[in-house]
Amino acid sequence: MSRVARALMWHELLERTRDRWVLVVSVLFAAMASAVSAYGSAGGHGEAAAGAALTGPSLVTLASLFVPLVALVLSHDAIVGERERNTLGLLLSMPVSRTEVVFAKFIGRGAALALSVALGMGTAIAFAGSAQRSVLISLMLPTLLLGLAFLAIGLLLSTLAPRQSVAASMVVVVWFGLVFFYDLGLLGLLVASDGGVSENTIAHLVVANPAGLYRVAMMQSLLGGQALSDLGLSVELPSVAQRALIWAAWVIGPTLLSALILARKRVLR
Repeated sequence: MSRVARALMWHELLERTRDRWVLVVSVLFAAMASAVSAYGSAGGHGEAAAGAALTGPSLVTLASLFVPLVALVLSHDAIVGERERNTLGLLLSMPVSRTEVVFAKFIGRGAALALSVALGMGTAIAFAGSAQRSVLISLMLPTLLLGLAFLAIGLLLSTLAPRQSVAASMVVVVWFGLVFFYDLGLLGLLVASDGGVSENTIAHLVVANPAGLYRVAMMQSLLGGQALSDLGLSVELPSVAQRALIWAAWVIGPTLLSALILARKRVLR
């Protein structure tokens, strides 16, 4: 990266750590995560298995709601905000390419997201019992990947949106759609098809969504490989390598597409 891109990356990190909405959501996530951790520690009586059964799945559910929201709030104004402030043209007049601008914004805001995740999960680890900490530490990387995937989606929406208010509306729709209504839609499809759509097809559609992939992967990690069998489901889920490819597609794909779209824009408003 050029010197301008590195300076932009550092600027993005500093500015995002001062964003009051990011701070509010991050502190709320940390407070709820610590409450879940403290409750699980009290209920598990220091036993690792009991702690994982109580705290791990609850934190996975909590993180799958809050981390995408933090990521989308962080990224929704990355490009369109610069355009509305009439600073994007000035930024691109410097010795920096449009691709570097996109990646500098992604890396800088991704670092701010990592701090937010570390705050939430770190607080939970601090309140957890000693037997639970290894379980919670194992959640850190997948939770960060979940956030980076939604950060990349928000960056793409910011590149496409004509105005910042439109971008804000779009990320709310995406958050509700992928986090809440996606699984409900698949459940409705399964019921409406009356067995016409196989469980394996539904399972593949579930893991195609980053929020669904995160939940399923963490369920397997915390409760064992037989977690889905215990629920009466006999489906084939992606291997570790396949999951890594899905995560890479969600993190890198929208970011590259954002860079491509910005590179093709001729008129900056």
